[in-house]
Amino acid sequence: MKWPEHWMKHAVLIASMSPCPRGQVGAFIIDENNNPISAGFNGPPRKSESNLCGSGNRCLRNCQSIESGTRTEVGCHHAEQNAISNAARKGVRLEGAWMVVSVPPCLACAKLIHHAGIKKVHVLDCVYSQDGINYLSFNGVDVFFLN
Repeated sequence: MKWPEHWMKHAVLIASMSPCPRGQVGAFIIDENNNPISAGFNGPPRKSESNLCGSGNRCLRNCQSIESGTRTEVGCHHAEQNAISNAARKGVRLEGAWMVVSVPPCLACAKLIHHAGIKKVHVLDCVYSQDGINYLSFNGVDVFFLN
């Protein structure tokens, strides 16, 4: 097993921690020495009592018929956002790191990934909006698809 596949197993596992009834996503950020430096899954803000994601089994994005990868201001924080924010909270530099994420990133997350200095992204090969993938590729971030 190669390292990207190994870390993807971790991303899929941490995705299971998401309380989101719509879809569970996980992300890990790995440094240039192949050490995990941050992780995240989609969900509400840390220690929040807000109803950002709805309540119980209710997803605001489903209630409002919002298409995946769009209107990211509504709903949970994305796994990629949480992984990058968790690194920032600890003061961890992401320049030159790489990320594994269990679904292709939306455009907003792709912009954060690029701006954080992450140099490559490994995603599971699935049907999803290509806007984030196209943005990363256009801006010099290598994207790899895993099965």
